Amino acid sequence: MAKLLSKIPDSIALPAGFLLLPIGTILLPLLPELGVPLTLLATRFLGRKFQWARRFNTWVDNKWSNLRTRFESGRRADHPKLFKWILGTLFIVTTWQVLGLALTFLLASFFDLDVDLLFSTADEDLAAIRALPAWSSAATILISFLPLFIATLLAYRIFLKKDIKSLFTSRNKYSYKRTWIGFASLALISIAFGSLDLILNWDSYTFSFKASAFLPYLLIAFTLLPIQTTAEELFFRGWIQRWLDNGKKKQWSISILSGAIFSLPHLANPEVAGNELFFPIISYGATGFMLAWVTYRDQSLELAIGAHFANNLLAALLVSSQDSALPSVSLLTVPEVPWGPAALFSVIMVPIFIWLTNRWGAKAY
Repeated sequence: MAKLLSKIPDSIALPAGFLLLPIGTILLPLLPELGVPLTLLATRFLGRKFQWARRFNTWVDNKWSNLRTRFESGRRADHPKLFKWILGTLFIVTTWQVLGLALTFLLASFFDLDVDLLFSTADEDLAAIRALPAWSSAATILISFLPLFIATLLAYRIFLKKDIKSLFTSRNKYSYKRTWIGFASLALISIAFGSLDLILNWDSYTFSFKASAFLPYLLIAFTLLPIQTTAEELFFRGWIQRWLDNGKKKQWSISILSGAIFSLPHLANPEVAGNELFFPIISYGATGFMLAWVTYRDQSLELAIGAHFANNLLAALLVSSQDSALPSVSLLTVPEVPWGPAALFSVIMVPIFIWLTNRWGAKAY
């Protein structure tokens, strides 16, 4: 069809487009089975000259691509049985906890670190951790996510009998460009809001940059941190969300459930200890909802993986709290996470991130 339309000269296509567009628009609510194809045909013709028509055509093509991949993958019709998900989840969690702890103890022994300090939420223990080299403490914590990364891939292959690539994306090829779009979108939003908060609450921030500690930490930040964030995305948005998406639930309910599940383990973080749980739940839940929404919308983890890495990287290198779960060498430090503003920021970020990634991501296919 595309080849046939391309053979029609502009002298005919453009007038036909102007004629068909109002007719199709009028027929849309009255006779959609005729109005839709006429409108689409009109915008195809007008797209030869007008940018707005080309943008509309790109949007339609992306929506159709998403629908087509959902049907072709047979994801809903071939949803694995419940016992497979349960067995797979037990395998993932058990492997993660056993091997993750083993790697943590092994690395802690190598660096001569007290493991009890790493799992403590007491103020004096957190102060003791901050006195240690941040890169070794961070490496000891982050290495525990390597088994989660591997176990999720193995469970998807062994228990669900599915191609590992389909865990990352439903399309033919993984798009690293979309991962960078997810990274850039969240980084842009976070830096914009963070800069505003810095201006309004300058007295709350402490300049804590140490050049001697920064360079070795960069190695950890760009090797183990991507493993940690990708492992969480594979488990929460890849494994758990696919379990929830059995074809009977809507995007809203799946995203809310996924966000709620994502928030639960994060409530054990040291920065949450001693605080009311309402605002941390909203903050983590909104972030989880946002990542779940774009994952469901695009049927891929590309955007979520990039955004999650950006979030944790900024927390490690730009602004962190003294009671953070992850030791860092950030440029600026706050005494504790201001959970009220943090929750508000997370909620505001959701529609902005969804809009940005939809606008920029449409050009990445």
